[in-house]
Amino acid sequence: MPRASEYTPGPLLAAVYQTPAGPVGIVVDPHAAGDLGPAEYGAVVSSSFRGIDDALGHLITVGRDVHPRSPVPFLVDVLARYGDGDLDALEQVSVSQPGGPFQQQAWRAMRTIRGGSIDTYAGLARRAGRPRAARAAGTVCSSNLVAPFIPCHRIVASDGIGGYGYGLDIKIALLEHEGVLL
Repeated sequence: MPRASEYTPGPLLAAVYQTPAGPVGIVVDPHAAGDLGPAEYGAVVSSSFRGIDDALGHLITVGRDVHPRSPVPFLVDVLARYGDGDLDALEQVSVSQPGGPFQQQAWRAMRTIRGGSIDTYAGLARRAGRPRAARAAGTVCSSNLVAPFIPCHRIVASDGIGGYGYGLDIKIALLEHEGVLL
């Protein structure tokens, strides 16, 4: 068995998938175990509504091969089901992203927000066990590398829609698809 210093991670799979809000570039590490445990496809490690290059830009890829145009059939199916109205299909995708304890708690808490519903930044902070950390919850949303699987689009400001790193048009399209009236 190789020592940790000798480990060379395997290739990453990258592809563009369709969503109700438009195309999203998704990067999968087939050797990673994500938040839902080991999965046949590995774990989604980055995604971006700005495309594959942007999604890859969030990762350390030095020494790793990237196989572009390598869609994962499971993700094609999940995103198709989501597009067809199964709003909780995204919950079935295992993801992995680096982050501190509060970030991990907040991302787990976001996954408890069911499709077709929303919560506020203050509500997310409460769900994550830090009720006074609403601003920090907003920062956690902006650092999410695996949207829409960690559904930060479902977090809104108490006085309106709030922000979204990919633009409000994408957030609105996702929320409208989920039937959330703003």
